[in-house]
Amino acid sequence: MWKQENVWKEAAWVFVSSRLLILLISLMGVYRFPIRGPLVPWCTLKLGCAWAHYDTLEYVSLAHDGYLAARETVFFPFWPLLIREFSHVLSLSGPYEYYLVALLLENSCFYFVLVLFYYLVCEEFEPSVAKTAIFYLAFAPYGLFFFNGYSEALFLLLCLATFVFLFRGGALDWWLAGVCAALASATRATGCMLIVPFLVMLVLRFWPYRTMLRSHWRSILNAALSMALIPLGIGTYMIYLALTKGNPLVFTIQEATSWHRELSPPWLGIGKAIGVLLKQLHNLSILNMSNVMDIIFTLMALVVLILGWRRLPLHYSLFALVMIVFSLCYPSSSLTALSAAPRYTLVIFPVYVLFGLWGKSRHFDRIYVAVSLAFFTLNILLFATHNWVA
Repeated sequence: MWKQENVWKEAAWVFVSSRLLILLISLMGVYRFPIRGPLVPWCTLKLGCAWAHYDTLEYVSLAHDGYLAARETVFFPFWPLLIREFSHVLSLSGPYEYYLVALLLENSCFYFVLVLFYYLVCEEFEPSVAKTAIFYLAFAPYGLFFFNGYSEALFLLLCLATFVFLFRGGALDWWLAGVCAALASATRATGCMLIVPFLVMLVLRFWPYRTMLRSHWRSILNAALSMALIPLGIGTYMIYLALTKGNPLVFTIQEATSWHRELSPPWLGIGKAIGVLLKQLHNLSILNMSNVMDIIFTLMALVVLILGWRRLPLHYSLFALVMIVFSLCYPSSSLTALSAAPRYTLVIFPVYVLFGLWGKSRHFDRIYVAVSLAFFTLNILLFATHNWVA
């Protein structure tokens, strides 16, 4: 038996050590290497503004000013709304203050990610696997996206909370899982993929009672109705877009026209990325190196799942699969077709459960930690100096 009070301690030391390392590497980056491009006008401190670019600025702008341009509608509303409301509670008004709130909120969410992840893995597997899994997640090659004001930590927190409530499986737990899944779908479109573990758990939980429907129909109906909450997040957003922008699907249009991502077969982006790589093997540019990293870390999630899916509960495996496929179905039309894909796969936590299981091997653990920390450091240095990472 494991002690549940250890959850907070185990999560705390991993959280603090990873945050300190990110700050240390960022400090080294901004004062030892040139920063690409100018800082935003409201941000003048080098270290304080190390993460004030790319999607962080988009979320801060949305929180501060709302949806002014149609191109911004690809960013779902729950994360900027959370930033806005917390800023109001703290009586903060400027964009720099909103930016600091975004950093504070994301890191707070990530601490609870570690807590829930540890709890869930302990319940499904064992504490040693949980310790390894949360460490691997915090120091993942793209783990900086749990720090820099993006929505990754919030989305993963809502996914884990959904799985925790589904694991508990009480009458109220189904509805709490539905609420968390609805909020996830208001954070990202991929939140709707949580319908998969819902369906799997519904079948697994009640299939043994299929011949006793008369005595269990209320429980089955309760669980089935709770799933209706899942699309409410994205549905509410679409209603808002219909009222304010005149089209409930404007975000899908903007995804294609402004951000150059269109729904495609999942193999198309992989094929294009590999094709570009083969044509530019002689080219050691940053763009090509970024393409190599995109291919490696995107395909790694898929390979890990293929190799280890039998060791996972069915709802973990299927959730991971649909998340990977979803991320591959929207490749970029640029030369780096898998751009941002490693970040999208970062939140697929069953992959880190498998890493945790494999981490029982000392050889695997040493190799994984060495490789992961090397790319963790590289990506932080790149992002802190305002270079594209994912």
